[in-house]
Amino acid sequence: MLIDSRDKPWSAAERLSHRILRAARVRGWTANHRVNVNGSRYFIDIAFHAARLAVEIDGRLHEDDPMVFETDRYRQNGLVRAGWRVLRFTYAMLVNEPDYVIATILAELARSQG
Repeated sequence: MLIDSRDKPWSAAERLSHRILRAARVRGWTANHRVNVNGSRYFIDIAFHAARLAVEIDGRLHEDDPMVFETDRYRQNGLVRAGWRVLRFTYAMLVNEPDYVIATILAELARSQG
């Protein structure tokens, strides 16, 4: 648990995503990266700052709570307008399809270098 918490995940889903990234030896990311966009402060769950790639991990609260759902849309639009590309994954994707998660992230990182 301590090793899994070294990047200070804010949820079990984030902790799992960090474990998956480390197992795949993916480097260059920061957890809970703070960005300011047009006077609003946001935290990106997993940020590949050099590639301007934001990886967001969504739990059920993102779908079930109308305020969280709306706020996430403003937040994502702000990040995109500020030059970030945003990938979103659910907890179910992390558990059931970790290879898909890693392949998608690596493809997007490769795209940013090409």
